[in-house]
Amino acid sequence: MNNRTDTSDIADIEILKQIVYEVTEEQTTKAPQKEEKEATPELPMELGLKQRLDELPEKDDKTVPPLTIFRIRANICESDKKFYEPQVVSIGPFYRGRENLRAMEEQKIYLLRDFLARYREIDIKVLVEEMRLLEERARQCYAESNNLNSHEFVEMLLLDSCFILENAIKWLNNEPNRLKNVRWGAESIFADLLLVENQIPFFVVMKLISLIQADEKKCTELLELLVQYVKCYGATRFLGIVPFEVEVQSLCEARHLVHLCYQLFVPKCLPFQSNPEHAPASSSRRRQFSSFKLCIYPQPNQGDVKWTNEGPIYVLPCATELLQSGIILKAKKPPADVLDITFQHGVVEMPPISLDPHTKTTFLNIVAFEQSNGENEILPFSSYVALMENLVKTSKDVEALRQCGIIYTLNPSDEEVALFFNHSGLSVLDFSKHYFANLFREIKCYYDDRQNKFKNRTRVSSDITIDGPDLNNYFCLPSFM
Repeated sequence: MNNRTDTSDIADIEILKQIVYEVTEEQTTKAPQKEEKEATPELPMELGLKQRLDELPEKDDKTVPPLTIFRIRANICESDKKFYEPQVVSIGPFYRGRENLRAMEEQKIYLLRDFLARYREIDIKVLVEEMRLLEERARQCYAESNNLNSHEFVEMLLLDSCFILENAIKWLNNEPNRLKNVRWGAESIFADLLLVENQIPFFVVMKLISLIQADEKKCTELLELLVQYVKCYGATRFLGIVPFEVEVQSLCEARHLVHLCYQLFVPKCLPFQSNPEHAPASSSRRRQFSSFKLCIYPQPNQGDVKWTNEGPIYVLPCATELLQSGIILKAKKPPADVLDITFQHGVVEMPPISLDPHTKTTFLNIVAFEQSNGENEILPFSSYVALMENLVKTSKDVEALRQCGIIYTLNPSDEEVALFFNHSGLSVLDFSKHYFANLFREIKCYYDDRQNKFKNRTRVSSDITIDGPDLNNYFCLPSFM
């Protein structure tokens, strides 16, 4: 019985492949074919450049989409390629055809079959034709050209968009899935879907949704389903924080899945203002961020901080040093978001973070996306990671934060978590875009003040001689270890 089912499945897959090939072949034959270039003598440089300019598509700033899918800079990913390259499934052209990802290409055909069976009113010829209409626009979203011909590129758009949507539907509805019994399948697939270089434009997915559901209400419901999928898996990557309630329609303009996830979990930030009087009047956004107003609108004399005119603070003492100085670190429950970090009267409160084998991959790619987005005046998530890099220097810092309830580890050891932050390569951050710049200053000023007071006390105690217990014992810093 199983053999018959497998044979039937294979036959169906072959039919689907043939239909896709025939439709795209028909479309490509209608388009004017470029004649093969005959061998010509080498042209002068100016003629060669002119020929290349003539081959470029006609410029139209109103219709040409901005570049939204980039390669990550080589100096960032060279030492840690595994965190930026897909391990299970390729989405988009950059990694298509890699040998280690070929197995999932077969699974994409199965998901296409299930997708067509789910929405029988949609003809595959219509899907292919619509994908072909998006081809040129989609190609222009990538920061570098690829060698895929029209047939391959259109097939990629169709298979990858169907894979994203059908995979989300199956997972949320708990439907039978060929990958369901693979223990690492769901987690690894989602990790690959949040890689900056492993993307297709989101308007391709939106086109697929609009073709399935002509009714606007049902179209919104299908988009909400995809958003729910990203929320469910994304919450485990973003410290267990509950995602924002965002108007679904506002997400239609997302550039790709990484951007969608960023919009759901990283709050939009107000520019830093040095004077509270310049802060905007009460608004929903102001109320939302009131919990860490000290970070955005620093107030002198709050939190026993001595304010100076020194330059920006780039480095903070690590967690064990802060604890030994008397500063208290504690988990904030429940936090409003990943940026809900406060410092008042010697107490740092911050969201707890749960680390699993895929957390670093997601962190690095969200930061890479944030730093490649030229529209950002402030880099909030990069600033959060920079803060953690300062707090965690060794495994002792991880142990300290774990005992404070700030770090939870599932699989990584304390040493691995320390390497997680120390070798992330994210500490280089433009200070003018540092979200926690004022928080750094507050903590450092408080820490220095505590250190100076301790030095003065120990200096005084060393000049006093009395019988009985050594007075130095009364001034020892509380040791955490």
